[in-house]
Amino acid sequence: RARAMLSATIRGVPTGIRHAGKFLPGSLVASANSSLCPSSRGSGFRPGPASAAGVRSKWTPKRPDSAQIGGGGVGKQVASGKADEKNSFSRQDLHKAKRVVIKVGTSVLTRGEEFGISLTHLASLVEQVCKLVHEGREVIIVTSGAVGFGKMRLQVQSVMSQTVRNTLSWGANSNPLNLDSRACAATGQSGLMTLYDAMFSQYGVSIAQILVTMSDFQVDAHRANMCETIRELISLGIVPVCNENDVFYSNTASSEFIMSHQNTRIETFNPNWDRNQATGEGGDQSKVVRLTANDSLSALLAVELQADLMITLSSVDGIYTAPPGRLSSMGTTPKLLNTLNPSGTEFAAIEFGRDQRVGRGGMAAKVDAAKFALNHGVHVVLANGLKRDVLDKILLGKTEGTLFTNAAARDTAPHVKAAEARSAGKAMAYMNASHRKKILEDIAKDISKKTELLISANTDDMAALGTMTPQDGPLRDLKRYTLNKRKLESVVTGIEQMAFSAANSVGRNLKWCKVTDGLYLEQEAVPMGVVLCVYEAEPDIVPQVAALCIASGNAALFKSQMSTTPKTAEVFHSIVITALKNNGVSPKAIMMLDQRDDLEEYLGLTENVDLVIPRGSSQLIDYISHNTKIPVLGDAEGLCHVYVHSDADFDIAQRVILDSKCETSRGHYAMETLLLHSSWMDDGRFEDLIAPLIKAGVTVHSGPRLRAQYKAHVAKLAPARSFQEFGAMACAVEVVSSLEDAIEHINEFGSNHTDVVVSEDELVVKQFSREIESACVFVNASTRLSDGFVFGLGAEVGVSTRKGPLRGPVGIEGLMTAKWTLKGRGHGAADFASGDDIYIHEKKCVTLASKCAITER
Repeated sequence: RARAMLSATIRGVPTGIRHAGKFLPGSLVASANSSLCPSSRGSGFRPGPASAAGVRSKWTPKRPDSAQIGGGGVGKQVASGKADEKNSFSRQDLHKAKRVVIKVGTSVLTRGEEFGISLTHLASLVEQVCKLVHEGREVIIVTSGAVGFGKMRLQVQSVMSQTVRNTLSWGANSNPLNLDSRACAATGQSGLMTLYDAMFSQYGVSIAQILVTMSDFQVDAHRANMCETIRELISLGIVPVCNENDVFYSNTASSEFIMSHQNTRIETFNPNWDRNQATGEGGDQSKVVRLTANDSLSALLAVELQADLMITLSSVDGIYTAPPGRLSSMGTTPKLLNTLNPSGTEFAAIEFGRDQRVGRGGMAAKVDAAKFALNHGVHVVLANGLKRDVLDKILLGKTEGTLFTNAAARDTAPHVKAAEARSAGKAMAYMNASHRKKILEDIAKDISKKTELLISANTDDMAALGTMTPQDGPLRDLKRYTLNKRKLESVVTGIEQMAFSAANSVGRNLKWCKVTDGLYLEQEAVPMGVVLCVYEAEPDIVPQVAALCIASGNAALFKSQMSTTPKTAEVFHSIVITALKNNGVSPKAIMMLDQRDDLEEYLGLTENVDLVIPRGSSQLIDYISHNTKIPVLGDAEGLCHVYVHSDADFDIAQRVILDSKCETSRGHYAMETLLLHSSWMDDGRFEDLIAPLIKAGVTVHSGPRLRAQYKAHVAKLAPARSFQEFGAMACAVEVVSSLEDAIEHINEFGSNHTDVVVSEDELVVKQFSREIESACVFVNASTRLSDGFVFGLGAEVGVSTRKGPLRGPVGIEGLMTAKWTLKGRGHGAADFASGDDIYIHEKKCVTLASKCAITER
């Protein structure tokens, strides 16, 4: 009857709701009758999946839609005995969770010293929960905070009831009042629920309060009625807000009870549950459990209601190997565990904190509750509820908090993978140069042997590219992703060049200086550490960057932006790790990241990743540059120009223009704007000059000055809306009246990548080269030659357009940094201050040849 009355009310009141100050049309808001839902007076209602009424909310975040949520129930799959699914569960499966129990700790809701409610934290939590409800998830909240809220109320009430003399005396002594926790709970419950109700109603979501005691679980009838009530509420789209009723617990026995509970593991919750369920023994005792705090309440409800996921929100980031406040001088530095297997051998060595000032739980209680829920098919995440959008991140599968799972205990979080790569990379940095050279030679030989396999894998990739797109935009030039024998030969030649140069990379002496007698200063090249390479689907990126990293003694992490890792990249990676293994190097030195790994998290690893190399579209490079604090080596765009002066040779100009645009139209070194001296328009040679471009299928756009001055010549050309990087078979053509105009245009619209002048006049060439601000300036040569292989670098890490120490195509030196070594005989600053020593600063020119003799370390 209640369902019918509520549905009728909803159908009669179509309106909208407000979210974050914006009106959301098409939703249904109803005022629930207080007798039906006492804690939902005046609040909006968003029907759940079981209700036929209502219109779907327009809140559409980037995650799987509600049709994908659940998938049969993550927890229920485990509970049904599917051990293989249980053991393979990972964070990427969290988005399937449909029924979620969220336990909110006291430290999340209360202000400093757990005194009073933090409206900011509560509002954030409510908004996140409403987001889950509007996605079609069933959410049950288990909340703490009533004691903290009641403590504030009772303390104010107690102070007001005292005399002025007593109040002033208490303030002077600064001794807090000794308040009864049961009275605090009773006083705080109503206020806490009022706040919940007011905030949830802003998003059109109704709530219902449920107070639970131990008897509700001990008595079968009570437990069944409670569960039936909660299921009915969530079927109506109402969020049950549950709380342990602290009023019924004795204050005199509380301290002993807490200590007893915190020193007891999962046995606190009937250890015979599984055996009794299987054998039918125990009668009513099969579900007799001890309710000790809201932590255990959330676990019990999650199991009884067959929830898919339980999220425990606290004020810490997750489970640490030791209390997170511990200093390294006090023992092992605490390490955050992103995954935790309670059945693993390392679990017994973990030390949990037990400090809880207001609530009756603690970290040990949370771990016990999580272990209990996991043993009965409910996966658990313990996370920091004070972090922004923590619930959204958890359900998106991001590495947030600690995931309790019975899967393999190995922690594969991003920072762990990066740390493993760093450790493996150190071994490679310390090995002698001949060893690194041997690895690169093995890679080059294996690529030559597996040419047919690589081309076959690339054929499969090209077939799939028609339906695949990178995460940052569509693929526009499939030619760039094609692999053939000529390109493979180029890759092999580049690796062989790097093998030769590897002998003089790590440990190369850069500077030498005699500071004073007996005091010598040296600077040598050392590896960066760990390099993260993010690419789209270019087949030759993996072998080139991997070879560069091996030659320079660095570790590398590769992350493709395609929905699946290209097969060609996988074959190249297998060749690289085979060479590493055969030469006694850990394969973790060169890792291919899984597509489930979140790029955002790796971009935040400032302590474990030393350099990011983006290889792909300008959108990808721009995204990475703006979303990480790690140094990025790569140009944001390549708006390259070719300027044809009045005295240019016609044939040379035509060849340079055609090769600059058509050899690779999408590379950052492709010509995007052709600048012509006005004399080419006056003598009628313009059409003949651009004819090969048009014949090759290039769309030529006319610039504004060209259209204005030579309208008859460009009648068939499309107008250029702007001077931009087309990244396709298209370019702009503009006319200039002088060399100075051309230089001004390039410096204003260019990207400082590569610019070309076609001229026979040495003075013109000299002025152009001097005044153009680009990293590369070419004379009578194609922009396509702006490449590390052409420059003799073997392969390039990237192209830097910034004005810094490294500019233009960057090879091995881009992956190196420097270390200063000062060698003395007891020298100190006092020696120079007293005049006993004087600065000499005798410098020696260090050449590559002088260092060739020192190749073995």
